[in-house]
Amino acid sequence: MPLIFTLALAFGAFLVTLFSTPFLVRSARRKGIVGRDVNKPGRPEVAEMGGFAIFLGVVCALSLAVLVTTFNDKDSYSLSLLIAALASIAIIALVGVFDDLFKLTWKTKLLTPVLASFPLVAIKAGSTTMSLPFVGAIDLGLFYTFVLIPIGVTGAANAMNMTAGYNGVEAGIGAVISVFLLAIAVSTQNWVAAAILAACFGACLAFLYFNWNPARIFPGDVGTLVIGACIAAGVILGNMEKYGLILFLPAFFELFSTLYYGAQGIKRRALCHDPHIAGDGRLSPPKGAEHYTLFYWILSKKPMRETALVLTVLALYVACGLVALVVYYYKL
Repeated sequence: MPLIFTLALAFGAFLVTLFSTPFLVRSARRKGIVGRDVNKPGRPEVAEMGGFAIFLGVVCALSLAVLVTTFNDKDSYSLSLLIAALASIAIIALVGVFDDLFKLTWKTKLLTPVLASFPLVAIKAGSTTMSLPFVGAIDLGLFYTFVLIPIGVTGAANAMNMTAGYNGVEAGIGAVISVFLLAIAVSTQNWVAAAILAACFGACLAFLYFNWNPARIFPGDVGTLVIGACIAAGVILGNMEKYGLILFLPAFFELFSTLYYGAQGIKRRALCHDPHIAGDGRLSPPKGAEHYTLFYWILSKKPMRETALVLTVLALYVACGLVALVVYYYKL
């Protein structure tokens, strides 16, 4: 699967998502599938569950990759990897649909993405040998397959879900992370991982056009979970766990905040969707909630408009991507 075909997959996913999203916007509004944009005065209604378009773009691109691999690749293992990745993405999309429609509890939402790891576990995806800092290469064996793969899929999906809430942030983060990992996958000539990440990048980039401020549609949990599963599958199949971890570093703020305040019995979720909005559109966190999210922490240092906030967060992910490239190219 050469570079030109990988780029074609990204372009294919881009086109499918680009042309399917407007239909979803109209259909969601017509059927009353809408959410409130809490970061704007008056909290206007915006179409929801736009992640279907991301899912459709990824699935169409990867289906094409499966077709080409079936006829051109004598190694059936590559085909198995692509099909397993497709199955994982489809399962997590279903989880996202249930969450969007039935509003699962946070504990259920935290654990259900484990189901999406089963196809990758079933084919023993990825290499069980990992290079650990100060330790070197170590073979984790079945611990990698049965523990780290589920943790990776669940962690990436929930990381994307926890960073949601602002126009353009989910698709933007998905595009940034996937393009940096795609560069590493292409460099190592891991074409299965490259195909998945290229499809994710193309779909996220197209969706970003409709989701940028002011958003015409939100991705919903079906979108955030699908993006997370695509990245996780690419990382696992490309043996890029170290670089994936670096790229997700900003999301650890959300994780530690969730665990810390959850242990104290503080219900931070409501306040996370209730920022102060100044007359000029600048956002700031409610009093006492300055450390509830990475976004609120940034806003506590300097109130800013939503677009500036999202660009600031995306810049953090770009910085992490550059660090990942340095670590890769200098073999750190």
